Amino acid sequence: WESAVQALAIGKKLGKKVILMSTSTGGTLSLKLAAEFPEIAGLILLSPNIEINDNKAWMLNDPWGLQLAQAIAGTYRVISDTTALYKRYWNSRYLMTAPVELEQLLETTMKTSVFEKITSPVLMLYYYKNEKEQDPVVKVSAMKRMYSALGTPDSLKRELALPNTGNHVLGSPIKSKDVASVEKACIEFGERVLRLSPVTRQ
Repeated sequence: WESAVQALAIGKKLGKKVILMSTSTGGTLSLKLAAEFPEIAGLILLSPNIEINDNKAWMLNDPWGLQLAQAIAGTYRVISDTTALYKRYWNSRYLMTAPVELEQLLETTMKTSVFEKITSPVLMLYYYKNEKEQDPVVKVSAMKRMYSALGTPDSLKRELALPNTGNHVLGSPIKSKDVASVEKACIEFGERVLRLSPVTRQ
């Protein structure tokens, strides 16, 4: 959270307005920032992490949560479904303390009382094709509850399910199968809702 606040402060110094574009837990922090700093000009949320897509995740933030996680999974969690290109940009091995801290962050910040304070324009994109084929990492149902609770006027928010991305990570061709749809939705939101104009580099 402290690093997110610092990043926002840097963004304010770099430009006149700040638009936060985030993926997964970046979305968690973006939502909390928008609740605390209403001057944020807009949020583009790709698969925002409101709730982990595991019905046992709540145990992580309860007594003995870390010890249980380490007993089951070991000291480290290792992601095996990776390629060399993936490993260049992502961590594929991390301490089990990280999921515990993540669950604590979610339970203490991703609340209706936080969502209702947000009035910035919002675009939310997520992978959903059907009940079986949807984001396997975070809960789509939780995203939709968050979206409904936002204080943002309906005219300034957009929600779009992307059925062909096939992955939690929507905006990277390393994982996503339909980056073009993500780009199209972001551009349309920028032009129609945020009233941004394309800039041609000289």
